[in-house]
Amino acid sequence: MRRKRAMKRFSRFLAISTLFAFASGIAQAELVPIYGPVYVAKSEKDVEHRGTEARFTFSAPVAGSGKIVVKNGGDSGKRSRAASAEIELNGLDVAKRKDFNKHVEVLEYEVSLLSENKMEVEVKSCRKCEIEITVMGEKPAPLPAPLPPERAPLPPERLP
Repeated sequence: MRRKRAMKRFSRFLAISTLFAFASGIAQAELVPIYGPVYVAKSEKDVEHRGTEARFTFSAPVAGSGKIVVKNGGDSGKRSRAASAEIELNGLDVAKRKDFNKHVEVLEYEVSLLSENKMEVEVKSCRKCEIEITVMGEKPAPLPAPLPPERAPLPPERLP
């Protein structure tokens, strides 16, 4: 009797944990690059102006959850890293000055994307540096396959 109860509990536990395992995979959308990479660099000429500003506008195929990935020092990391930079998306602060320093290589930020987005980037504290920015967004759902001709609805004038 005890053995049957134990087996029943175990099978329920197994069924519930399997359900959670599959449900958690379904709930998360796949993030793919939707914009970028874009490079914002500061040169010797920009030092006099205290910063390099860049503004970008981009569309997201699916509004919703997204991620901004910042590589400090650019793609190869060969350029100098920014000691300070700021990033705004749709008027909200994403990256702050204190997030950056010469030892930070990659930064990732969870963001909410609109169908049309405005991003402002300012690289502040460095002589010659570069950051690379890539925006990740939800992968759009595939388009439904067209109906075959024999299953297409009849036009109103051909209805019986």
